[in-house]
Amino acid sequence: MTKGADLYRLQCLDGEGDGKRRRLAEVKAALGEGEVLNQARRAVESTQARVKKRAAGQRDLELETQGLADKIVHEQKRLYSGAIKNPKELEDLQAEVAALKRWREQLEEALLEAMIELEEAESARAQAQERLDAVQADWSAQQADLLGEQEVLQQDLAEIERAREALLPSIDPGDLAAYQALRRRKGGMAVVQVSDGACGACGVAISPSLEWQLREKGLIACGNCERIVVSLE
Repeated sequence: MTKGADLYRLQCLDGEGDGKRRRLAEVKAALGEGEVLNQARRAVESTQARVKKRAAGQRDLELETQGLADKIVHEQKRLYSGAIKNPKELEDLQAEVAALKRWREQLEEALLEAMIELEEAESARAQAQERLDAVQADWSAQQADLLGEQEVLQQDLAEIERAREALLPSIDPGDLAAYQALRRRKGGMAVVQVSDGACGACGVAISPSLEWQLREKGLIACGNCERIVVSLE
């Protein structure tokens, strides 16, 4: 390999490594439970709490309605037993039974509403659970894909590092230092190929004298962007 080709090969390896490290960071960030899954789980928990509350309310109304019905039966037995002789007391008891029946009607209406609310809450819970199951399935599949991609990226980076270590001894320490400094200053792109007689990065034409140096040495510094320009021909 020529001097310029070695640096360009190093640039290619480092550029590929940069891209894979960025993707690896994205993969690692995506691993684990995301907000969509957490939201779906919270929705199930919320609807479960609502079902529990509605069910408890319905049970309370059922018990109250049953207790009131028992009381009405008891008072009606007293009313028609003939044991009460006082007309005023009989009148009061009749009024009480009538009031109890009206109250039972109100409770039965409230119980019907409670049953409807419980049914709606159970439907909402079923929908939330169905949504969670779908999200969980998608998440599990995505996690498997991400873990597989993470393993491949780590293997690729290890191979790039081995290739890089094998290449470094062939590069002059001074050239390597200049390359590394340019990489830091130029956003990772320090070495480019000549393209139609111009710098492959900034597009500025290479002067005839630099063209001669490029043919002789295999590399030059761009007079405009300062990057290392190489010719692989």
